Amino acid sequence: MMGRVLPTPDLLEARVVEMFALWRVPLGAPVVVSWNSRLRSTAGRAFYREGRIELNPALLERSPDQIDTVLVHEAAHVAAHRLFGSRCPAHGRHWRGLMRLAGLPPDVTHALPVPLGQRSRRRERIYLRVCDACGGRRIARIVRYDACACGAVRRFFVLRAPATAGGLDALRNMSLAEARERCGTALK
Repeated sequence: MMGRVLPTPDLLEARVVEMFALWRVPLGAPVVVSWNSRLRSTAGRAFYREGRIELNPALLERSPDQIDTVLVHEAAHVAAHRLFGSRCPAHGRHWRGLMRLAGLPPDVTHALPVPLGQRSRRRERIYLRVCDACGGRRIARIVRYDACACGAVRRFFVLRAPATAGGLDALRNMSLAEARERCGTALK
């Protein structure tokens, strides 16, 4: 810690209540805000079903001017879920609208400086998502479990590979039958 005093969870929760009033979110279960020192490069995260927000004290004590922006960003996730339901995309139009109502740009990521020791140590991977209904394929760095173009929901096989040319080729050349076999699902 650098000696800066971070706001208490009570003050942060009061700010969330203010934002919910602005966004006209019906009063329900309170949103619990806490500091999580285990977060490494993430400034904050929202558990919208649970109504819980966690903030990264190591990053935000170095940039205290960003605490409100990160808090509002995460509160908008909880508000979007409560206002528009569980199928509302995380950074979709409803979330972006709430951010604009708060007077903030709808930025998806932060630009806070992350100390070298705090950077993520994850290996870079790519993912192949194959729709079991139509065989539609999508290769990306992040797996999205939204609906397929054919309308199927949550009927995907997901395989991962290193984010290298060889890994990309392996995923591109994989058939639906091979994806099913590797995921342990019998052919239909």
